[in-house]
Amino acid sequence: MDYLTPLSLLLFTIFLFFILGLCKWDTSRSPSRSGRLPPSPTAFPILGHLHLLTDKPHHTFTRLAHQLGPLIYLRLGRVPTVVVSSAHLARLVLKTHDHIFASRPQLVGPRYLSFGCSDVTYSTYGPYWRQVRKICVSELLTSKRVNSFQLVRDEEVDRMLSSVLTQSGSEVDLRKLFSTLTNDILCRVAFGRRFTTEEGPIGKLVRAFEGSEALFAGFCVGDYFPEWKWVNSVSGLNRKLEKGMKELREACNEIIDEHMNNNNNNNNNGSDSTRREDFVDVLLRVHRRQDLEVPITDDNLKALMLDMFVAGTDTTSNALEWTMTELARNPRVLKKAQEEVRKVASHTEKVDETHLQHLRYIKALVKEAMRLHPPVPLLIPRESMEECNLDGYEIPAKTRVLINAYAIGRDPQSWEDPLVYSPERFEDDSNIDVKDQEYNFLPFGGGRRGCPGSAFGLATLEIALARLLFHFDWELPQGVGPQDVDTDESFGLVTFKKSALVLVPITNKSYEFKGM
Repeated sequence: MDYLTPLSLLLFTIFLFFILGLCKWDTSRSPSRSGRLPPSPTAFPILGHLHLLTDKPHHTFTRLAHQLGPLIYLRLGRVPTVVVSSAHLARLVLKTHDHIFASRPQLVGPRYLSFGCSDVTYSTYGPYWRQVRKICVSELLTSKRVNSFQLVRDEEVDRMLSSVLTQSGSEVDLRKLFSTLTNDILCRVAFGRRFTTEEGPIGKLVRAFEGSEALFAGFCVGDYFPEWKWVNSVSGLNRKLEKGMKELREACNEIIDEHMNNNNNNNNNGSDSTRREDFVDVLLRVHRRQDLEVPITDDNLKALMLDMFVAGTDTTSNALEWTMTELARNPRVLKKAQEEVRKVASHTEKVDETHLQHLRYIKALVKEAMRLHPPVPLLIPRESMEECNLDGYEIPAKTRVLINAYAIGRDPQSWEDPLVYSPERFEDDSNIDVKDQEYNFLPFGGGRRGCPGSAFGLATLEIALARLLFHFDWELPQGVGPQDVDTDESFGLVTFKKSALVLVPITNKSYEFKGM
């Protein structure tokens, strides 16, 4: 007699669950209620609308918004979800009803890799989140602290320019260049050392996160079928997540121990160290406070360390690459931007941060690039904490909310010629800021869960871009025209250009970079 193999038993069990789910279809596809749900496309039994989670879901949801309207109801597996694709509705979610939509769903990946969702980004709304958000805003990301790291930014941008200078006239991979820049700046600010020369705990931390990054953005059965969490164990996902968490914890522990030993040595020696306090020093100081409403555990400390690093690296390097991509595709804009920065800084050998306030067109072209290519096109998911009426539709409690910043930035109701890259729209209306009160422009999200590090990211982005344009002219590789520059995307935690941008820097003798 033949016996069932483990694989056969697994397949039979999955089939049984599908049958049970199918039997529940009529009662699970929408909540039983008197109110009406937003429009919804045709769904499949059990799977609901999971088939819409393509490799570019923000594109799919944008097309659906054109067909069904800017508010769409989906059932992703067993999870009720709404997708918001207009500035009007984003304003309702992020401002009018922000107190209802301020929480986060507890997704499987972040539960492991942000130590129980205890960072600022993924933690649920409540006393703990309010406390750590306040710490980040008042201790880590104040204007004074952002300005205090001006020397770090200046030195690392100089290092980047020196690298470009050695490759003048040759093809340069700008993605690699920008990734190195943002990693080095954030590692120095957060941990006190550059990444690229670090073979110890900082390098170990960065490599551990890079190895786990795909697990954050990948498909997880437990996120859409909570009752089927066991599949994550069978598939090996839980094992991979546990391995990633272990590596991240070990690297964080080494960094914390190193900082504590340095601080103890300074105290014991009575030395008056002039070393600038980095993010880890600040978090350790706060960690020791006795007046915290909610005590911060060791794992909470690690989650906040990772949050500060992750939120400021890929998003900034991505924005730089997309901005240079649009400049390569639009020679008129590139020429105008270079004329501005060279005029403003004409009497100096380099652009510094005091010049930035006068570079209106540089600021405008950065905003325009982020409008067309928001770093996170589907903002970090929110979750409704209670039932809410949204523009005449009833949104159930525990509904996942996706805000499609990509669609909002390309909405013809909000933008004239929305698919055209035109920085002049921001130059003419400088009131459209990254914290836009009309919610037409959401590169850093909005409401109380908006990104608190926008000022830090923009400071790096603007000075790096201004100095690249000041010192160098930029050409496309031989045989490539502006119309040939690829803008295809690769969706993930941050949506990158699918193929890295390659340009040729040409040293401008009138504005030549002198080196470090």
